[in-house]
Amino acid sequence: MGFGFVNCSLALALVVATLVVTQTSALQYLKGMLAENPLAPEGGKKMAAAMAISRNAQQAKASPGNARVGDMRPLVTLKNAVKGRKNGQLLMKTGYVTYFNYQTNNPDWVAWELTSAEAYGRLDRNGYEFVPDNALPRANRVAFYDYKGTKYDRGHMCPAGDMKWSATAMRDCFYMSNVCPQVRELNHVSWERLESACRRWAKKMGSIYIVCGPVYWKKVPEYIGVSHRVAVPDGFFKVVLCLQKGKEKGIAFYYDNTDVTQSMRKAVRSIDQIEKMTRLDFFSELPDGLENRLEAMRNLDEFEEKASPPASHILEDTQSSTSHRREGAGRRKW
Repeated sequence: MGFGFVNCSLALALVVATLVVTQTSALQYLKGMLAENPLAPEGGKKMAAAMAISRNAQQAKASPGNARVGDMRPLVTLKNAVKGRKNGQLLMKTGYVTYFNYQTNNPDWVAWELTSAEAYGRLDRNGYEFVPDNALPRANRVAFYDYKGTKYDRGHMCPAGDMKWSATAMRDCFYMSNVCPQVRELNHVSWERLESACRRWAKKMGSIYIVCGPVYWKKVPEYIGVSHRVAVPDGFFKVVLCLQKGKEKGIAFYYDNTDVTQSMRKAVRSIDQIEKMTRLDFFSELPDGLENRLEAMRNLDEFEEKASPPASHILEDTQSSTSHRREGAGRRKW
Protein backbone atom coordinates (compact mmCIF):
# COMPACT_ATOMS: atom_id res chain seq x y z
CA MET A 1 0.00 0.00 0.00
CA GLY A 2 1.61 3.28 -1.03
CA PHE A 3 1.43 6.63 0.70
CA GLY A 4 2.34 10.08 -0.56
CA PHE A 5 4.08 12.67 1.57
CA VAL A 6 1.96 15.80 2.03
CA ASN A 7 2.29 18.87 4.20
CA CYS A 8 -1.32 18.94 5.38
CA SER A 9 -2.10 15.32 6.12
CA LEU A 10 -4.78 14.18 8.49
CA ALA A 11 -3.30 11.30 10.40
CA LEU A 12 -1.06 9.38 12.74
CA ALA A 13 -1.05 5.68 13.23
CA LEU A 14 -0.55 3.28 16.00
CA VAL A 15 -2.03 0.06 17.12
CA VAL A 16 -3.65 -3.06 18.64
CA ALA A 17 -7.02 -3.89 17.34
CA THR A 18 -7.60 -2.76 13.86
CA LEU A 19 -9.18 0.59 14.67
CA VAL A 20 -9.59 3.74 12.70
CA VAL A 21 -10.33 7.13 14.15
CA THR A 22 -11.99 8.98 11.30
CA GLN A 23 -12.14 12.71 10.61
CA THR A 24 -15.32 12.79 12.69
CA SER A 25 -13.45 10.96 15.48
CA ALA A 26 -15.70 7.87 15.18
CA LEU A 27 -13.97 4.60 16.11
CA GLN A 28 -14.40 1.60 13.88
CA TYR A 29 -12.96 -1.85 14.46
CA LEU A 30 -11.84 -3.28 11.15
CA LYS A 31 -10.24 -6.68 11.69
CA GLY A 32 -8.09 -8.94 13.84
CA MET A 33 -4.99 -10.80 12.76
CA LEU A 34 -2.91 -13.60 14.24
CA ALA A 35 0.40 -12.68 15.81
CA GLU A 36 2.42 -13.26 18.95
CA ASN A 37 3.68 -11.55 22.06
CA PRO A 38 6.82 -12.29 24.11
CA LEU A 39 4.71 -12.70 27.26
CA ALA A 40 2.29 -15.14 25.66
CA PRO A 41 2.19 -18.62 27.20
CA GLU A 42 3.02 -21.48 24.85
CA GLY A 43 0.10 -22.43 22.65
CA GLY A 44 -2.02 -19.45 23.68
CA LYS A 45 -4.45 -17.86 21.25
CA LYS A 46 -3.03 -14.80 19.56
CA MET A 47 -4.20 -11.69 17.89
CA ALA A 48 -2.88 -8.48 16.53
CA ALA A 49 -4.25 -5.36 15.00
CA ALA A 50 -3.41 -1.98 13.66
CA MET A 51 -4.92 1.37 14.45
CA ALA A 52 -4.89 4.43 12.27
CA ILE A 53 -5.58 7.93 13.46
CA SER A 54 -6.93 10.70 11.33
CA ARG A 55 -7.10 14.43 11.96
CA ASN A 56 -9.34 16.96 10.35
CA ALA A 57 -7.92 19.98 8.57
CA GLN A 58 -8.50 22.30 11.50
CA GLN A 59 -6.54 20.00 13.82
CA ALA A 60 -3.71 19.70 11.31
CA LYS A 61 -3.56 23.47 11.03
CA ALA A 62 -3.55 23.85 14.80
CA SER A 63 -0.51 21.62 15.12
CA PRO A 64 1.27 21.48 11.74
CA GLY A 65 4.14 19.20 10.85
CA ASN A 66 6.55 19.36 7.97
CA ALA A 67 5.44 16.03 6.60
CA ARG A 68 2.60 13.60 6.97
CA VAL A 69 1.94 10.29 5.30
CA GLY A 70 -1.40 9.93 3.65
CA ASP A 71 -4.94 10.43 4.93
CA MET A 72 -5.29 7.14 6.76
CA ARG A 73 -2.06 5.48 7.71
CA PRO A 74 -1.57 2.58 10.05
CA LEU A 75 2.09 2.98 10.95
CA VAL A 76 2.54 0.53 13.78
CA THR A 77 1.35 -3.02 14.16
CA LEU A 78 1.80 -4.24 17.70
CA LYS A 79 1.34 -7.89 18.49
CA ASN A 80 -0.58 -8.89 21.59
CA ALA A 81 -1.49 -12.30 22.96
CA VAL A 82 -4.78 -13.85 23.94
CA LYS A 83 -5.25 -17.00 25.99
CA GLY A 84 -8.89 -17.83 26.47
CA ARG A 85 -9.68 -14.15 26.91
CA LYS A 86 -8.09 -10.84 26.00
CA ASN A 87 -4.95 -10.34 28.04
CA GLY A 88 -5.17 -6.59 27.81
CA GLN A 89 -7.03 -3.50 26.74
CA LEU A 90 -6.55 -0.70 24.24
CA LEU A 91 -6.81 2.70 25.90
CA MET A 92 -7.14 5.89 23.87
CA LYS A 93 -6.26 9.00 25.80
CA THR A 94 -5.88 12.65 24.93
CA GLY A 95 -2.48 12.83 23.25
CA TYR A 96 -1.51 9.15 23.27
CA VAL A 97 -2.72 5.58 22.90
CA THR A 98 -1.63 2.55 24.91
CA TYR A 99 -2.21 -1.17 25.25
CA PHE A 100 -2.45 -2.23 28.89
CA ASN A 101 -1.49 -5.80 29.78
CA TYR A 102 -3.67 -7.50 32.41
CA GLN A 103 -0.92 -10.01 33.30
CA THR A 104 1.85 -7.54 34.03
CA ASN A 105 -0.39 -4.62 35.04
CA ASN A 106 1.82 -2.43 32.89
CA PRO A 107 1.35 -1.00 29.42
CA ASP A 108 2.81 -3.23 26.70
CA TRP A 109 3.47 -0.07 24.72
CA VAL A 110 2.50 3.58 24.58
CA ALA A 111 2.50 5.57 21.34
CA TRP A 112 2.04 9.18 20.39
CA GLU A 113 2.90 11.90 17.92
CA LEU A 114 4.84 14.89 19.23
CA THR A 115 4.71 18.04 17.11
CA SER A 116 6.88 21.11 17.31
CA ALA A 117 4.07 23.25 18.73
CA GLU A 118 3.33 20.65 21.40
CA ALA A 119 7.00 20.38 22.38
CA TYR A 120 6.96 24.14 23.07
CA GLY A 121 3.99 23.74 25.45
CA ARG A 122 4.29 25.54 28.77
CA LEU A 123 1.72 23.94 31.05
CA ASP A 124 3.14 23.21 34.52
CA ARG A 125 2.87 19.59 35.68
CA ASN A 126 2.67 20.63 39.33
CA GLY A 127 -0.69 19.83 40.87
CA TYR A 128 -1.28 16.67 38.84
CA GLU A 129 -1.26 13.37 40.71
CA PHE A 130 -1.02 9.73 39.65
CA VAL A 131 -4.47 8.14 39.67
CA PRO A 132 -5.94 4.69 38.88
CA ASP A 133 -7.41 4.32 35.41
CA ASN A 134 -11.12 3.64 35.83
CA ALA A 135 -11.32 2.52 32.19
CA LEU A 136 -9.66 -0.73 33.33
CA PRO A 137 -11.29 -3.62 35.17
CA ARG A 138 -11.20 -3.05 38.93
CA ALA A 139 -8.69 -5.89 39.39
CA ASN A 140 -6.20 -4.07 37.14
CA ARG A 141 -6.58 -0.53 38.44
CA VAL A 142 -3.06 -0.12 39.77
CA ALA A 143 -2.95 2.60 42.42
CA PHE A 144 -0.35 5.07 43.60
CA TYR A 145 0.20 3.12 46.83
CA ASP A 146 1.09 -0.10 44.95
CA TYR A 147 4.59 1.35 44.52
CA LYS A 148 4.90 2.32 48.19
CA GLY A 149 7.97 0.99 49.98
CA THR A 150 9.74 -0.10 46.79
CA LYS A 151 12.87 1.27 45.15
CA TYR A 152 10.93 2.00 41.96
CA ASP A 153 9.57 5.27 40.63
CA ARG A 154 6.24 5.54 38.87
CA GLY A 155 7.90 5.99 35.49
CA HIS A 156 5.85 7.75 32.81
CA MET A 157 5.96 6.08 29.42
CA CYS A 158 4.35 9.03 27.62
CA PRO A 159 6.08 11.79 29.62
CA ALA A 160 4.43 14.79 31.21
CA GLY A 161 6.96 16.97 29.39
CA ASP A 162 5.38 15.98 26.06
CA MET A 163 1.86 16.81 27.24
CA LYS A 164 2.33 20.45 28.22
CA TRP A 165 0.13 21.60 25.33
CA SER A 166 -3.16 20.58 26.99
CA ALA A 167 -4.49 20.37 30.54
CA THR A 168 -6.45 17.25 29.65
CA ALA A 169 -3.47 15.60 27.98
CA MET A 170 -1.42 16.36 31.08
CA ARG A 171 -4.11 14.85 33.30
CA ASP A 172 -4.37 11.74 31.13
CA CYS A 173 -0.64 11.06 31.20
CA PHE A 174 -0.85 10.69 35.00
CA TYR A 175 -3.08 7.61 34.75
CA MET A 176 -1.29 4.62 36.28
CA SER A 177 -1.97 2.79 33.01
CA ASN A 178 0.78 5.01 31.52
CA VAL A 179 3.30 4.00 34.18
CA CYS A 180 5.89 1.26 34.72
CA PRO A 181 8.21 0.58 37.67
CA GLN A 182 11.48 2.35 36.85
CA VAL A 183 14.61 2.54 38.95
CA ARG A 184 14.89 6.11 40.21
CA GLU A 185 18.29 6.78 38.61
CA LEU A 186 17.03 5.65 35.20
CA ASN A 187 13.84 7.69 35.49
CA HIS A 188 15.56 10.89 36.57
CA VAL A 189 18.76 10.71 34.53
CA SER A 190 19.22 8.49 31.47
CA TRP A 191 15.55 8.09 30.46
CA GLU A 192 14.82 11.76 31.14
CA ARG A 193 17.69 12.77 28.84
CA LEU A 194 16.13 10.74 26.05
CA GLU A 195 12.73 12.33 26.66
CA SER A 196 14.31 15.78 26.48
CA ALA A 197 16.10 14.83 23.27
CA CYS A 198 12.79 13.77 21.69
CA ARG A 199 11.29 17.18 22.46
CA ARG A 200 14.33 18.82 20.94
CA TRP A 201 13.97 16.71 17.80
CA ALA A 202 10.25 17.46 17.52
CA LYS A 203 10.96 21.19 17.69
CA LYS A 204 13.58 20.86 15.00
CA MET A 205 11.80 18.46 12.66
CA GLY A 206 8.19 19.59 13.00
CA SER A 207 6.82 16.23 14.10
CA ILE A 208 8.05 12.85 15.32
CA TYR A 209 6.34 9.58 16.20
CA ILE A 210 7.29 7.75 19.38
CA VAL A 211 6.51 4.29 20.72
CA CYS A 212 7.97 3.04 23.99
CA GLY A 213 7.39 0.33 26.54
CA PRO A 214 8.83 -2.30 28.86
CA VAL A 215 11.04 -5.27 28.05
CA TYR A 216 11.07 -8.46 30.12
CA TRP A 217 14.03 -10.81 29.96
CA LYS A 218 13.26 -12.99 32.99
CA LYS A 219 10.82 -15.83 32.49
CA VAL A 220 9.23 -14.87 35.80
CA PRO A 221 9.69 -11.16 36.47
CA GLU A 222 9.94 -9.50 39.85
CA TYR A 223 6.61 -8.20 41.13
CA ILE A 224 5.71 -5.32 43.41
CA GLY A 225 2.36 -4.11 44.67
CA VAL A 226 0.05 -3.83 47.66
CA SER A 227 -3.38 -4.55 46.17
CA HIS A 228 -2.20 -5.30 42.62
CA ARG A 229 0.73 -7.35 41.30
CA VAL A 230 2.85 -5.16 39.05
CA ALA A 231 5.67 -6.73 37.02
CA VAL A 232 9.04 -4.99 37.11
CA PRO A 233 10.52 -4.63 33.60
CA ASP A 234 14.16 -5.56 33.00
CA GLY A 235 14.50 -2.71 30.54
CA PHE A 236 12.72 -0.23 28.30
CA PHE A 237 12.65 0.51 24.59
CA LYS A 238 11.82 3.63 22.64
CA VAL A 239 11.53 3.96 18.87
CA VAL A 240 11.40 7.31 17.10
CA LEU A 241 10.34 8.06 13.54
CA CYS A 242 10.68 11.30 11.60
CA LEU A 243 8.83 11.68 8.30
CA GLN A 244 10.05 15.16 7.39
CA LYS A 245 9.98 15.16 3.60
CA GLY A 246 13.39 14.38 2.17
CA LYS A 247 14.84 13.82 5.65
CA GLU A 248 13.00 10.70 6.77
CA LYS A 249 14.82 8.85 9.52
CA GLY A 250 14.35 6.36 12.31
CA ILE A 251 16.18 5.37 15.47
CA ALA A 252 15.60 3.27 18.57
CA PHE A 253 16.98 2.94 22.09
CA TYR A 254 17.18 0.30 24.78
CA TYR A 255 17.95 0.99 28.46
CA ASP A 256 18.41 -1.52 31.27
CA ASN A 257 16.23 -0.87 34.31
CA THR A 258 19.21 -0.33 36.62
CA ASP A 259 20.76 2.41 38.72
CA VAL A 260 23.78 2.67 36.40
CA THR A 261 23.86 5.83 34.28
CA GLN A 262 23.57 4.88 30.60
CA SER A 263 24.61 7.14 27.76
CA MET A 264 22.16 7.79 24.96
CA ARG A 265 24.77 6.94 22.36
CA LYS A 266 25.43 3.52 23.89
CA ALA A 267 21.69 2.90 24.18
CA VAL A 268 21.16 3.36 20.42
CA ARG A 269 19.65 0.46 18.53
CA SER A 270 17.96 0.09 15.17
CA ILE A 271 14.18 -0.29 15.04
CA ASP A 272 14.82 -3.74 13.53
CA GLN A 273 16.71 -4.72 16.68
CA ILE A 274 13.87 -3.58 18.92
CA GLU A 275 11.38 -5.52 16.79
CA LYS A 276 13.40 -8.69 17.37
CA MET A 277 13.70 -7.90 21.07
CA THR A 278 9.98 -7.23 21.61
CA ARG A 279 8.29 -9.10 18.75
CA LEU A 280 6.47 -5.92 17.84
CA ASP A 281 6.20 -4.87 14.21
CA PHE A 282 6.55 -1.12 13.77
CA PHE A 283 5.54 1.02 10.78
CA SER A 284 4.47 -1.95 8.66
CA GLU A 285 2.19 0.14 6.45
CA LEU A 286 4.97 2.36 5.16
CA PRO A 287 6.19 1.51 1.65
CA ASP A 288 8.50 -1.48 2.01
CA GLY A 289 11.60 0.27 0.72
CA LEU A 290 11.15 3.21 3.07
CA GLU A 291 10.27 1.00 6.02
CA ASN A 292 13.31 -1.20 5.51
CA ARG A 293 15.64 1.79 5.22
CA LEU A 294 14.29 3.61 8.29
CA GLU A 295 14.17 0.54 10.48
CA ALA A 296 17.79 -0.35 9.73
CA MET A 297 19.07 3.10 10.74
CA ARG A 298 20.90 3.62 14.04
CA ASN A 299 22.79 6.86 13.55
CA LEU A 300 22.23 9.29 16.41
CA ASP A 301 24.02 12.04 14.50
CA GLU A 302 21.19 12.03 11.95
CA PHE A 303 18.89 13.27 14.72
CA GLU A 304 21.35 15.52 16.50
CA GLU A 305 22.39 17.50 13.41
CA LYS A 306 22.02 21.24 13.85
CA ALA A 307 18.96 22.78 12.25
CA SER A 308 16.58 25.61 13.04
CA PRO A 309 12.95 24.70 13.78
CA PRO A 310 10.30 26.04 11.40
CA ALA A 311 9.52 29.61 12.45
CA SER A 312 5.80 28.98 12.07
CA HIS A 313 5.85 26.44 14.91
CA ILE A 314 7.54 28.83 17.32
CA LEU A 315 5.19 31.67 16.41
CA GLU A 316 2.15 29.47 16.69
CA ASP A 317 3.12 28.17 20.10
CA THR A 318 3.84 31.63 21.45
CA GLN A 319 0.37 32.73 20.41
CA SER A 320 -1.48 29.59 21.38
CA SER A 321 0.04 28.22 24.59
CA THR A 322 -2.63 30.00 26.61
CA SER A 323 -5.42 28.64 24.43
CA HIS A 324 -3.96 25.13 24.74
CA ARG A 325 -4.40 25.34 28.48
CA ARG A 326 -7.88 26.78 28.08
CA GLU A 327 -9.20 24.27 25.59
CA GLY A 328 -7.83 21.21 27.37
CA ALA A 329 -8.64 18.00 25.57
CA GLY A 330 -10.53 19.03 22.49
CA ARG A 331 -7.68 18.80 20.02
CA ARG A 332 -6.94 15.14 19.88
CA LYS A 333 -8.36 12.20 21.75
CA TRP A 334 -7.34 8.76 20.59
